Amino acid sequence: MAKLCTLASGSSGNSTYISAPGGDILIDAGIPYKNIVAALETAGGDISKIKAVAVTHTHTDHIKGLKTLLKNTNIPVIASTETLETLAANNLLPEGAETISAENKSTSVGDVSVTYFHTSHDAKGSGGYIITLSDGRRAAVCTDLGVVDNDVKNSLLGCDTVLIESNHDI
Repeated sequence: MAKLCTLASGSSGNSTYISAPGGDILIDAGIPYKNIVAALETAGGDISKIKAVAVTHTHTDHIKGLKTLLKNTNIPVIASTETLETLAANNLLPEGAETISAENKSTSVGDVSVTYFHTSHDAKGSGGYIITLSDGRRAAVCTDLGVVDNDVKNSLLGCDTVLIESNHDI
């Protein structure tokens, strides 16, 4: 059985946990590493079972715990090319971190597929993710939405579960 659980949401930090047979992932790591571990445990998860972290964008409330998470777990980070470039240029990834550009393709994480879609936000490369489970069910996570454009609408079509955080509006 799959589980989608918000570990933190809002301007103080964002992180979402998706547990699925063969592929637990995090969307964002915007709270300190020790808080991620504690929140995962509260949600019935385990940091050692996380297979990847997908980053929506580079604002601090989405990446605060990312570097420490990657140092302690050695899991890959999935993000748009622009997001990965910004993280690297600002020394926000540990040396040797595995990075996966998520644009224009699906990335397999265990038995789940992670697919990026572009969102409108004031950070380069901002995006959301569709998680497709091995049984074909789909969940979407998109944060800081101020505008739901056609790309977002089309990406969300057919999803069984959608998590939208919409506290950002220029």
